[in-house]
Amino acid sequence: CEDLAEGNEYIRQLQQKSAANKEAIQREARNAYYMKNYPDWFASVGKNMIKKPDGTFMVVDDAELQKLKDENKVGLEYATTMGGRVMDLTQKPILVLRE
Repeated sequence: CEDLAEGNEYIRQLQQKSAANKEAIQREARNAYYMKNYPDWFASVGKNMIKKPDGTFMVVDDAELQKLKDENKVGLEYATTMGGRVMDLTQKPILVLRE
C-alpha cells in the first residue's frame, strides 16, 4: 500500500482508514449475504434465523421462536450499509436475540 500511495499523505490516510474498517465491512457483507439468501429457505422448513449478540446466527423452530417472543428475548434489527450509516431497505428486518 505504501508504494501505491506514492508519497501522497491523503492517499496513505485513506488506506489506513480502509484497513481499519476492513473487518466491519466484511462482517456487514457476510450478514447481508446471509440475510438475503437464508431466511426464506429456513422459513420454508419451519425454521427461523436469529442473530445472536456476538454476531453469529442460530436457527430455531416456530415453537421455540414463539417462546422467545413471549419471554421478550427477540427483537428486530434493520440492516445497515456504508459502515452502519445508512439503513439497507433492500433487506428484511433481522430477528435479534436480546441478552
